[in-house]
Amino acid sequence: MSIKGLRKATLALATMATAGGIALTGAGSASASVGGGCAGPGYQQVCISDGWTQINTSVTTNFASNNCTEQVIIWDYTTNSQAISTSFPCRSGQFTFTWALSNPTSGHDYKAEARFYWQPGTGYTYQTSPDLHF
Repeated sequence: MSIKGLRKATLALATMATAGGIALTGAGSASASVGGGCAGPGYQQVCISDGWTQINTSVTTNFASNNCTEQVIIWDYTTNSQAISTSFPCRSGQFTFTWALSNPTSGHDYKAEARFYWQPGTGYTYQTSPDLHF
């Protein structure tokens, strides 16, 4: 092979590598989040996941008593603020509550938390999800 042929082969290989790098970059941005998942025992489990354009959370409880108020919070740990907070009466038996945060901020760290305020005024127990880096 001549030097001229070697240059053409090198140029072709460099072009393919550059094209492959662009394809890899495009594939990397499609996978926007890292982490997420579920945490907690079966009677109070909190989950968080990437819903592509939103962050999905679910809280599954299985309490013998409905003598509490449940608060579900989605924390934005990057800004140290609550992105969503909602409260409602607990239910006895198995119950799953789902919530979504629309338009989360790319590059932020989110976590879901469920707080259970027990009556009469005995404080609360809580469970948090793993971190989701969106």
